[in-house]
Amino acid sequence: MAKAIRVLMCGSDIQRVKGGMVTVVCNYLQYGGWEKSGITYLATHTEGSRARKTLRFAAAGLRAAAALLRGRYDLVHLHIAERGSFYRKALLVRLCRRLHVPVVLHHHGAEFEDFYARLDEKKKAYVKQVFEAASVNLVLSEFLRGQLLEKAPAARVTVLHNAVEAPPEREYRPEARRIVMLGRQGWRKGSFDLLEAAARADGQLPEDVKLWMCGDGDVDAVKQKAEELGVAHRLAHAGWVDGGEKVACLAEAMVHVLPSYREGLPMSILETMGRGIPNISTRIASIPEVIRDGETGFLMEPGDVDRLSALLVRLAGDWGLRDRLSREGHRLVAEGFSLSQNIRQLEGIYERLVKDAAG
Repeated sequence: MAKAIRVLMCGSDIQRVKGGMVTVVCNYLQYGGWEKSGITYLATHTEGSRARKTLRFAAAGLRAAAALLRGRYDLVHLHIAERGSFYRKALLVRLCRRLHVPVVLHHHGAEFEDFYARLDEKKKAYVKQVFEAASVNLVLSEFLRGQLLEKAPAARVTVLHNAVEAPPEREYRPEARRIVMLGRQGWRKGSFDLLEAAARADGQLPEDVKLWMCGDGDVDAVKQKAEELGVAHRLAHAGWVDGGEKVACLAEAMVHVLPSYREGLPMSILETMGRGIPNISTRIASIPEVIRDGETGFLMEPGDVDRLSALLVRLAGDWGLRDRLSREGHRLVAEGFSLSQNIRQLEGIYERLVKDAAG
């Protein structure tokens, strides 16, 4: 049996930080079917004050440097987003290159384009330098591959879709009555658009249809907006859910709605489609590669509250449509976005990089 590839994977503290990138990491760490690799995880970022974040990164950086100098790892896999995440991982890329250790940059930043647009030319050149220094850049879709190559034409880029382990059988009840949103509450995810759409559709929705807006963020603002729009009676839950509470919530989901303005490839869409829950989301970034309008879900333009309102009414009133979207969405995710397929592809990338580094 070939020796396992020793991988140092770095990202956020999975105990303290929430979000899609952490979900990806947790899926990797919990997966029991790695065949060619052994993963060690090092948290380089946590929640809290700037001082706390700086201390965490400094300590993690020293640990990583010491381990790499001793030859304990064959490859480093860095999960990267925007702002501070970029600058932290940029330093680790430079460390890996200096020590001749292959380094994978796995991009998750839904707001990277906004971050990049605010940079001056010198900092944009630094972005180019970092991306082109990585042994490979993993992006979530062909759309995002094009965006990265515009910034760093010589970068080595491979598409690796986000993935979930979908249940073999659909876990969906077409008679369910909850409109569920999984994601950080606020403008970027379209929380207020969902409330506005619910307000416009209020008179046409059955009384037992309720909103479950599940996530951290601007929860108080969401509750206040619901009051202002006169749909507080529809808002059954606003705030974070996980574990058994999340499972119970999704068991009663009629539809998952994510009317975002900025995204990569949302884990919440893959997770809910993998269970067979129909989805409504926006025609941005990588989402159209998963939600095929009218086939596996419905798409809208960001901010198109009228269409969102109409889709909520249509789905609430059409059991057969919900069931069809459920079947097609589950099939697509189970066949094309499975975690086992993702990890086989990732281990192939690891194997190639380590072989190339060995000469």
